Amino acid sequence: MNKQDTTFGTGTKEMELLTILVDDQLFGVNVDKVQSIVMYDPELVTSLPGTQSGISGMLLYRNRTIPLLDLSQILDIDIKQKFDKEIIVVTEFNKTINSFKAQGVNRIYRLPWKEFIPLDHLFEDNSFFTGSVNVDDTQVLILDLEHILAEFFPETLIEQISQENLDQATFVQRENLEIVFAEDSPTMRKAVVKQLQTAGFQNIKPFVNGGQALDHLIQKYKNNSDRNIKNVVLISDIDMPVLDGLTLCHQVKTDPDLKDIYVVMFSSLINEQMITKCNKINADFCINKPEINRLINILDKRC
Repeated sequence: MNKQDTTFGTGTKEMELLTILVDDQLFGVNVDKVQSIVMYDPELVTSLPGTQSGISGMLLYRNRTIPLLDLSQILDIDIKQKFDKEIIVVTEFNKTINSFKAQGVNRIYRLPWKEFIPLDHLFEDNSFFTGSVNVDDTQVLILDLEHILAEFFPETLIEQISQENLDQATFVQRENLEIVFAEDSPTMRKAVVKQLQTAGFQNIKPFVNGGQALDHLIQKYKNNSDRNIKNVVLISDIDMPVLDGLTLCHQVKTDPDLKDIYVVMFSSLINEQMITKCNKINADFCINKPEINRLINILDKRC
């Protein structure tokens, strides 16, 4: 699959969704996380004895081996018919390459973020989905690949805090820093907040999208003569409903009252191309999501 640049200008109010078939059910995958789609060839898969259900084995892909996960097993969907040709969705995010087996590929949709329906908070703790969209009169659940991968490989979600960073809390007043955190994935949002609190950052305000984060910053700091934004750090994901991270950063950095807020883009999609985009909107730093220790080091410099 040839991916196009899905970020228009500084940001976009649209998302691109690859729809795939697990048995006969449609599910959505964020195009930005897809590296390629290949045909399933069992001869390229090496089984791993003793692995949990959902892991098919290791896939030989471009002269390297990567984990292969079976979406039908993970989602507990019975395959009701025989498929002569199945597919593998190869993904790249959080600095790792993985693959997911499915029964077919449908098409790519470009949809406005306003059509995204977030997952009800009652299902946040144990859901494989971030939300849903309606396409062609069909409700399509969007897979939370970060959550799915973390079920099997927890280290891919977020790093453990180093002992050095834990010890550093004695010398840095981390509790004085106000952190505004925009992240739409419930799994990632809770994991990051937990790790930051463990490190001693107590003033953390999490939001489920860039729109809520921006509203908070405007309400608290815009036209406020008593504002002190030197101790405020905005940590933002990039792909989010309502207002994506690039647009959020751009609006903060072009607002005379908010422009001095330190902005860190914390995303699973950080690469050279994305760093260039972040630099254009004056983001102060870009960090890939697993690297919580790098994030803590940057935050310490603001304390």
